[in-house]
Amino acid sequence: MLRSAVRVASTVMVLLPLFGAGAAHAFNPQPDPPGFGMFGITEVQRAHLHVALPAVQKTRGGFPPGPCRVDASFVDEAGMTVASETHTIMPGETATMIFTPAREVPPPSGEIGAAALVPAVRHQLRAVVMPLDRALPPGPCKGLVATVQVDNQQGGAPTLTLSPRDPSSLNGDGRTAVVHLFGPLAIGFGHTARLNAVNTGDGICMVTWTFVDETGARTGGVATVRGGEAVHADFAHTDATRGVARIRAEVMTSGKACPSDSTIGTLEGFDSALGHSHSIVPAQLIVPAVQ
Repeated sequence: MLRSAVRVASTVMVLLPLFGAGAAHAFNPQPDPPGFGMFGITEVQRAHLHVALPAVQKTRGGFPPGPCRVDASFVDEAGMTVASETHTIMPGETATMIFTPAREVPPPSGEIGAAALVPAVRHQLRAVVMPLDRALPPGPCKGLVATVQVDNQQGGAPTLTLSPRDPSSLNGDGRTAVVHLFGPLAIGFGHTARLNAVNTGDGICMVTWTFVDETGARTGGVATVRGGEAVHADFAHTDATRGVARIRAEVMTSGKACPSDSTIGTLEGFDSALGHSHSIVPAQLIVPAVQ
């Protein structure tokens, strides 16, 4: 059984690792500054944003490396900042910001609903890294790298790791629709596959999305995403008689003011009852849409 839902909220991005022969590429190229797509956590999880400034040699006539001051923050689907910190990072060092969402408190004993479990509240977030020292190119913040991780607040191993998109994979100029293809995500009964689409640009993007299961069955919809906002759509596995569902997503972004490098997409899986993320899949391929 398939269920889908779309809700407008925060921002878009696309993680697209491409490989080519005959050209030298960085192992993990990142945009400048690093940019992220959406992910979700509940009150019993924490989000970690790690920002590093690699130690590099000063180039001839170049700007001395570091220190670099950055604003590190987490932003929700509506584009509102929920947590923010300023860090000064020296070359070769890493700064970390940790965000723990506020918990929902159950009603006092004896009141109606006191015995009921408080439903999990899932917070959809994205990380934002904004260098504050960019006056002289390339600037002391050139070459920042960053990752987002999620854990269970007990100091255990992260349950989710998200890296920025590969900027070398971007194409499209806003005049041509672009299709982003995601690899399959395996989910079982009681789990949900969520497609997040974020518009990090200033223009308006039209996002046409489709979920495709292992049999080829398709369902989808269309959403308009303004700059700084995001939408998400869910495929919920609600059929106890069905085995593992292997869900992939196809997303087409279009719009005169919607270049492909402003849209970021992620496909994540989480427990429907607890809201805990267990996996996230970046877009794996980008091809021109059929005109």
